Amino acid sequence: MFCPECGKKNAKEASFCEFCGAKIAEESNVIMPKTSRKPMNKKTKIILIVVIALVLVLGGGGLILSNNFKPSKIATEYFEALVNNDTDKIYDYINIPENEFTTKEIFKKVVETEEADIVNYQIVSEELSSDGLSAQVTFSYTVEGRQNPLKQTIYLVKDKKNKLLIFDNWKISDGSSLVEKDYKVRTFKGASLKLEGVTVDKKYKEESDDSDYDTYVIPAIFKGEYSAQITLKNGLTTESTLDVGGYSSSLNSFELSDKDEKALEEAVKKDVKKLYDSAIGKKAFNDIKKDFEYKDADLSDLEDAYSSFASSIQNNELQEYTLTDVEVDRTSINDDGYLYVTVSLEYKYTVKEYFSDETVSKSDDDNAYLTYDYNDGFKLVDMSSLATYFSRF
Repeated sequence: MFCPECGKKNAKEASFCEFCGAKIAEESNVIMPKTSRKPMNKKTKIILIVVIALVLVLGGGGLILSNNFKPSKIATEYFEALVNNDTDKIYDYINIPENEFTTKEIFKKVVETEEADIVNYQIVSEELSSDGLSAQVTFSYTVEGRQNPLKQTIYLVKDKKNKLLIFDNWKISDGSSLVEKDYKVRTFKGASLKLEGVTVDKKYKEESDDSDYDTYVIPAIFKGEYSAQITLKNGLTTESTLDVGGYSSSLNSFELSDKDEKALEEAVKKDVKKLYDSAIGKKAFNDIKKDFEYKDADLSDLEDAYSSFASSIQNNELQEYTLTDVEVDRTSINDDGYLYVTVSLEYKYTVKEYFSDETVSKSDDDNAYLTYDYNDGFKLVDMSSLATYFSRF
């Protein structure tokens, strides 16, 4: 044991130095163990280097990704999509309610966009709301052929679902201006309706006491012109156009397809000929009723109209009536769900002169109003305005 004061060696158990009398501290008896550090092997060094490199790369990559999801980046990509009229990208960025009438397919069909002749542009401001849930980015741009720059502000909202779990998901809120919410469209009672080939589901039908029309309330639908297909409860189909965002949302006009219009014209020719021939031949309605009957037919109106018509024809002594041309002018649906048809008729006729056995033959034209049901073909259920007076001069 060495004295800490004079450095002389003392006995191991000595408490005081036998040479200078200094106290030998107990802690000096403590012998600190030697530590040895095992050198790092080559494999461990390589793993450590790789880990450090990955941390640095991911950190830098995360910063790059984060910049890609900033409001200014999203707004720029959206602005470029507008400039290039890229409907696919425009749709991907807008924030809209989702249903069968706000799909990308419908968007591309009905929303009108056009390519802009923008020469250059730049972001002039980017503002984030105090709560961080919305933002606005303003662009300054120049258009070809125009000297003064224009400005456009794009508004964004933050979606509650993040991208890649950690990055903000910004959407363009301007999309709401492209959509009509809780849009009401009215069409014939009991009819089925398709817009751009998509069936308007019965779940959208509004409860109503209206006996003539059904009203559908679609939660969200793009503004624009839709091709509409209406199928009446009797199976007759018509095509129309619905301008969502326009003046009217009613589909209460009925235009026949070329095929159906031709079939209707043939039915008119047959029925008008039958009516005139029967009236000239002095036949009662019961004599011809079987020619107009069909399943569940209500011919009471036709019977009343024919009785008055036949009496007038006989009183005017019409001898012969021949149709030369038939053209359907207008069609509509009446309160009973029947097809109300305005037709132009061209015809030849022969009528007996007054106070003589001589006859006069002439040509003429007139309009008539006929009512048809549709039951495996067009079925006449009422008639009015068929000509009953024929000039003898």
